Amino acid sequence: MKRKLEFTDVTLRDGLQMESKSIPTDDKVKLFEKLKACGYARLEVTSFVHPKWIPQLADSEAFCEKIFAKKDEQVGPALMAFVPNEKGLERLLAFPIEWASVFIATSETFNKKNVNQSIQETLEALEPVVAKARAAQRKVRVYVSTTFGCPFEGKISPEKTREVLKKVVALGPDEIALSDTIGVARPNDIQWVTTEFRTWFPQDKTALHLHNTYGLALACAHTAYQVGIRQFDGTTGGIGGCPYAKGASGNVALEELAYFFREDAGISIEGFNQMLSVGEFLKKDLGIQTHSQLIAIRDRGGELYGLK
Repeated sequence: MKRKLEFTDVTLRDGLQMESKSIPTDDKVKLFEKLKACGYARLEVTSFVHPKWIPQLADSEAFCEKIFAKKDEQVGPALMAFVPNEKGLERLLAFPIEWASVFIATSETFNKKNVNQSIQETLEALEPVVAKARAAQRKVRVYVSTTFGCPFEGKISPEKTREVLKKVVALGPDEIALSDTIGVARPNDIQWVTTEFRTWFPQDKTALHLHNTYGLALACAHTAYQVGIRQFDGTTGGIGGCPYAKGASGNVALEELAYFFREDAGISIEGFNQMLSVGEFLKKDLGIQTHSQLIAIRDRGGELYGLK
């Protein structure tokens, strides 16, 4: 495949929702503006869920009002926000956000803990969400969580994984993100799932959402790339995590993914410098710990090898 790599930065949603303290709205706006300059294909900017469940993103409307207050004539990344249900979608539709992302898990236990529904109940609840989003000319991404392992049920059987994935495909989403929610996938897990999944759903509409708990995210991304996946998620600095898995670290650092695929990503040294400056903003201005080797190299006074 010759299709260019595309990166979705989920720092503002998946990254910030795991922080123990809430970040002021104006600081989130500053972070958004810095991320816009990195050249990513898409930014997931917030989550329209009840503040009780994710207090760190309780300001989703106020944040969106600020970022859309000034019309930007320049072409930038596509924007996406998470919605848990129809009510969340209604809140999203008040803003010109192109993509709505939704959740389902391959694990009954994980699904129940996240949305207090069975997998079948979630599938039924997502049908009107997809339909209403389409009617409003918005696109829909479905995150399929615990595709490669669950903190409660362990490894989900291939039969159960196939069953859930086929039902998600039947919803007719514009994109499906196969998600290693707790970072336990190994390359051979990625190999069989992505190879089989492409027989049911287009590869150019398939993304991989990786966490780096065991330090295998880049190896998994490489395997997925060899299979044909060209869309990857990550957070700046590798921040984030999973609230239901003790010891789970954050998402794969997006700047590490970009560096790993640098010949195909088409990102200049200026682009990498911008990514790393966002990491510095997270650390020094927002007090958020990062988990990126590239940022650590810069902290030690080093330069990035192989970039001109």
